[in-house]
Amino acid sequence: MHRTRMTAALAAVALVGLALAGCSSSSNSSGSSGTTVSYMTWESTTTNAALDTTMKKFAKSSGIKIDRNPAPNSDYAQKLASLILSKKAPDFFWCTTAEAQNLASEGLLYDWSSKLESGDGLKSSGFAPGSLAMWKTQDGKLAGIPTLANTYGFFYNADSFKAAGLDAPKIGWTWDDLFSDLAKLKEHNPSSTPLVNQWALLDSLQGVSAYSVSNGGKPFVDSFVHATKVQADDTFKEGTRRFADAIKAGEMTDPDYDATNAPAAFSNGSIPLMFGGQWLQNMIAPNKPTFAWGFAPWPTGSKENVQPIEANGVCSPATIKNPDAVWKTISYMDTTGFNDAMKAEPVAPIAYTAGSKGYYAALEGNSDEASKSIVATAKYELAAKQKFLTQFLDPWSTKAGDIGTTSWNPTLQGKVSVDAGVAATVSGIKGLIKK
Repeated sequence: MHRTRMTAALAAVALVGLALAGCSSSSNSSGSSGTTVSYMTWESTTTNAALDTTMKKFAKSSGIKIDRNPAPNSDYAQKLASLILSKKAPDFFWCTTAEAQNLASEGLLYDWSSKLESGDGLKSSGFAPGSLAMWKTQDGKLAGIPTLANTYGFFYNADSFKAAGLDAPKIGWTWDDLFSDLAKLKEHNPSSTPLVNQWALLDSLQGVSAYSVSNGGKPFVDSFVHATKVQADDTFKEGTRRFADAIKAGEMTDPDYDATNAPAAFSNGSIPLMFGGQWLQNMIAPNKPTFAWGFAPWPTGSKENVQPIEANGVCSPATIKNPDAVWKTISYMDTTGFNDAMKAEPVAPIAYTAGSKGYYAALEGNSDEASKSIVATAKYELAAKQKFLTQFLDPWSTKAGDIGTTSWNPTLQGKVSVDAGVAATVSGIKGLIKK
């Protein structure tokens, strides 16, 4: 599943502090029958078609007219920003957690807390552990509802592992297993780079923070949603050093690696191990790899099993005219609509557990071991009690990339010592929080 990024476009909207009075297109009716609910996605044409099919069934049974606003992938951010500016935003729209936090801080989004707490429709207990936390604002409001979830792990070439005398990665493997396997894969084939990072999470600040916590250390920040404290203890530095050493040894790619062609390279057998999200399955499987392959989860540590949590979701303008109808529609989509749509177009599991059955059924219907491993990994990660967020969500987070470029990446690349690089990174993030 791609992650459409629209923070920059929406930041301009948030800065003007717009009041969204009259922005909703739903009717004023207090009931549901005869009401129109509009929504907008960033999904592909085929996924949108699958959503259209299931939403037609909902419209027939509920009496609510459903209007999906067209939104081409290429200009989703710009189109949504324009709709908000012109007070014509749909009743709910696809959004990321970062965008939800930014818009909610300006009072631009509807608070779904009371609806969720009422238990009429979705229930908080139905969401995967950690899913709702990233959608809670600093003042306790619920800025949006989690929907499609990303899981992250390692696509492995089982034949390459076997040739090196290693067992393929599996649920429950550890950080020690990961680094040991990289060294042995490199030893078996010195000309190769055993691990390719297709997605910049594994050795990011968030990733190394997860390493620290899972091995008994402290997290890099006290909260990825509303951080107030930054720290890097010895266990965090240990994790940083292990990644830096692996990069120096040529056992994994460095932060400047261009991973554009990584899925194709993995598919043709050139890469033993590729880190990324579950959506890459849709880029690998069509290539029909001739080797045995699968998908393994984030490693466990010596003290904790800490898994990533990332879920995009839906947000609504602050003054929607018929929240009952909108809530009913969102509830249907999370519980039933996504089951139908993901069974037809398997993109991702759903943060609301009951909504993932269709996605799992689609993959399990393939009956191959790779698809089964993706299902097993997704279920394992989503069910884990201890989670870490894959990105900072505070307003200052858009500037954190500069710290990565000037301080963090050079540390991983061995251009500065771990102690000096980590200290500079901590200082930089503290400066952003202070501002």
